[in-house]
Amino acid sequence: MSTVCRPVLCLPDHTATLDEVVAHMGRRHAGHPRIGSALQLMRNTSVRTRSLVDPFEEVTRFRTFGERMRRYAEAGTALGTRAAEGALDNAETSPDDVDHLVLVSCTGYLLPGLDASIANRLGLRRNVRRFAFTQVGCAGGAYALARARELSLARPGSVTLVVAVELCSLSYQPDDDSIASFVSTALFGDAAAACVVREDRPGLRLDASYEDLAPGTLGHISYEVDELGFHFDTNPRISRVVAEAMPGLEQWLQAETPVLSPGPDFLVSHTGGPRIMYEVSKGLGVPPALFELSENSLTRRGNTASVVVLDVLEQTFARPPHHGAQGLVIAFGPGVTTVAVTGTWRS
Repeated sequence: MSTVCRPVLCLPDHTATLDEVVAHMGRRHAGHPRIGSALQLMRNTSVRTRSLVDPFEEVTRFRTFGERMRRYAEAGTALGTRAAEGALDNAETSPDDVDHLVLVSCTGYLLPGLDASIANRLGLRRNVRRFAFTQVGCAGGAYALARARELSLARPGSVTLVVAVELCSLSYQPDDDSIASFVSTALFGDAAAACVVREDRPGLRLDASYEDLAPGTLGHISYEVDELGFHFDTNPRISRVVAEAMPGLEQWLQAETPVLSPGPDFLVSHTGGPRIMYEVSKGLGVPPALFELSENSLTRRGNTASVVVLDVLEQTFARPPHHGAQGLVIAFGPGVTTVAVTGTWRS
């Protein structure tokens, strides 16, 4: 069975604290009729700092869509390649060994995509099979692991390199005074991460995967695109959608896996935000203590979208569970999509 080797997380050089971001939004939108409650919502995200691909004063200036995408191409390729090189080293795997490249990123658009740029930069074989997923959002990390598992089943013995790249700061819109803009400005950060999935290494063995697309929720997590770029929007009812998705996931886990018997030994959860983690805990009966690494990721790096799952998994490797421990990977994204992957720890 396919096993996830230790991931590598790469953060860009610049940072911004929550206090800096809140102060900026307070000055920028001082006349907003709900400025007090908007700034309080920013503080409620639990994020204390986040990494940025550019200095904060550059992030917050006016930029055209073209400027944003050129920066995405340059910085995304560099950061993703650095993460991938580290992941290959961790797995004692050469670029020539890689059969599949699975890339997830929802914060930019290129043709050819980051997958082609990173494959060239790494020197992967010209016949490497590339899979680029750009519209699964925050579910991307778990989604990529699910796809890597399926590729391993289809081609036993093959090696898959998973890369997640998110430059969320490139979506900041100076004149957007929606409540969603306040929250996303406080919540999101930039990062890249990568891991190798192959059969003959210790790590997290991928056992089974689950996906659910909630009907009637297409507008709950979305981008509006205009001449300036992406405007992120999230519906406050997303936590209710997550809560309503838990019974179906719980039923699948009980029927198909041993993870809930009596409960997961470890949890690799996308952060989403405090309310999302609460609904997962309540819906699956997962002790709040198992969200410690996810909370750490959110506090120190913000919500890094598809990168979060690989960040939390890397932290799990730093304090590895016992051999045979049963774990759950879970994330949510646009659609609204729930993705879960179960696994067994192999020392």
